Amino acid sequence: MESEYKPPKEGPSSPGNGHGKSRIDWGEGETPESPAAAVARGIPLFIAEIKSYAGYFLSAKVDGFKATAKKIVGFAVLGIVAATVGIGVLLAAAFMLVAGLANALGALLGHHIWAGQLIVAVLILGGTFAAVWIGLKKFTESSRKQTERKYEGKRIQQRVEFGRDVHERADQAH
Repeated sequence: MESEYKPPKEGPSSPGNGHGKSRIDWGEGETPESPAAAVARGIPLFIAEIKSYAGYFLSAKVDGFKATAKKIVGFAVLGIVAATVGIGVLLAAAFMLVAGLANALGALLGHHIWAGQLIVAVLILGGTFAAVWIGLKKFTESSRKQTERKYEGKRIQQRVEFGRDVHERADQAH
């Protein structure tokens, strides 16, 4: 007696082949299983297929992000190199300008190049120091005035709300 179960053999037909044939070849004399059982038996393969597609999709997305990151890093490096070259060119031009001015002034002083260089250096350093000093004074003065306006506004608000401000209250306490 043949009670042993034999799984169906895969046939040459594939799903969606347009012939209306099943994928399963039941062989000679075997009874077909129910459609629900055939579908249930195909679920693990379907899930594996979906997992494979999802993995492919995620891998493609990750690789796309990596490629974008590499492009960004490449452009950042290119920008840094370009900025470095640009700064170098500007520094070289500034040096040549200052050296030319110093040499010209030295030639006017009876070919004493060192005197021209000294005068130009003192003027540049003194001008820089004066500009920084004036800028800092203006910045701190502006900041102080802004703070004074802030607290004057608070005292005005106190007088409106309470009829007196913090200074008047302190004077009354003494």
